[in-house]
Amino acid sequence: MIGRRSLLGRLHCRGVSIHDASRMVAMDSSDSDPDFHTSKHVNKNNTQEDDSVISEDISSTEPEPLLASLASQTAVVTDSFNPDSFSSGISSTPSKDRWWTSLAVIGISLLLFLSTSFVMTIVAAIYVHGSFSASLFSNPDSLRQVTQSPVGLLLMIVTPQLALVTPCLIAAYLSPHPMRQRLALVKGNWPVWAWISAALATPLIGIISGIIIGLFLEESAALKEMSDIFRQQSQSGFITQLILMIAVTPALCEELLFRGYVQSRLTQVFRPVFGVLVSSIAFAAFHMDPVHVIAVVPLGLFLGWLTWQSGSLLPAILAHFTNNLVSVLAIIIAPTADTNTFSLPALEFTLGIFLFGCLGIAATSFAAIAYRRAPPTPIGTTTTPT
Repeated sequence: MIGRRSLLGRLHCRGVSIHDASRMVAMDSSDSDPDFHTSKHVNKNNTQEDDSVISEDISSTEPEPLLASLASQTAVVTDSFNPDSFSSGISSTPSKDRWWTSLAVIGISLLLFLSTSFVMTIVAAIYVHGSFSASLFSNPDSLRQVTQSPVGLLLMIVTPQLALVTPCLIAAYLSPHPMRQRLALVKGNWPVWAWISAALATPLIGIISGIIIGLFLEESAALKEMSDIFRQQSQSGFITQLILMIAVTPALCEELLFRGYVQSRLTQVFRPVFGVLVSSIAFAAFHMDPVHVIAVVPLGLFLGWLTWQSGSLLPAILAHFTNNLVSVLAIIIAPTADTNTFSLPALEFTLGIFLFGCLGIAATSFAAIAYRRAPPTPIGTTTTPT
């Protein structure tokens, strides 16, 4: 038995299977063991049958090769932690946007706008007068000289507008969603001709609201002074620069803040009516002057509806630009003696506003019906094409 065990150990270490080694040991021991040699012929048939049964069991239960098993397990693990499947699972259940960031951005923008306006007034005064004193703010003539300077007017209008839009641009950049999508700078679901029709309708809405407000309220001193400044700048050949400052800059900066960031974020959390109303009130409040605030509320509501209905901020930017452009041209064309901003400008200009405005309202209404807005999709979700 000792020799049998040592032979079994030697064969196993040399890589022979246990089953084959057992048979070899049995054959080796049969020559030396008389009892086993005697019973070999008796059990030969049974041994062959048992060997065939055992070989069938071994072949049926033979495990997979090691490399194939590891490969299959690796495939399972890879599928379980596939980033694509993981991200698609997350995108199917979007997280709810944080609405309070809209209010925070409005507050920060207001503080930055006021502080920048104060600083730029000092800088413009130093540029015009060569020095600055505290009595400048109490002297209307000194301030008027600053606003009559093209550079001074540029500093006092454009720079605060850039400060106004900066917080929302930073917030949109830091957002986990794409910046263009967060600011609604997408094509939307309206064709370009609908953008143009809405832009043509906007001045008519502004002039009608101005006429109605003029029936109940008198024009404020701030609006009269602003009209005088625009008229004086146009007479000095500053028309192009004035249009860029009054029409282009507010259309971009104010729309990016109020309709692009604030409204698009609020409408993802609350009802669209609430988002449009809040952004429109905030837009009007930033104009500071009480009469001006009331006058621009209808315009803000229209621009908010236009952004939500079209699914894009671009039509509102174009409409805001058109409204401010027409307002500046109306002040320039109006007779000098007629200083009321809410009064009608030259007859031809007014008829043109009403004609194109009515066509624009009709075309915009058709676009709103023909290109109905799809149900709102939360930002960050992925849609599966059908």
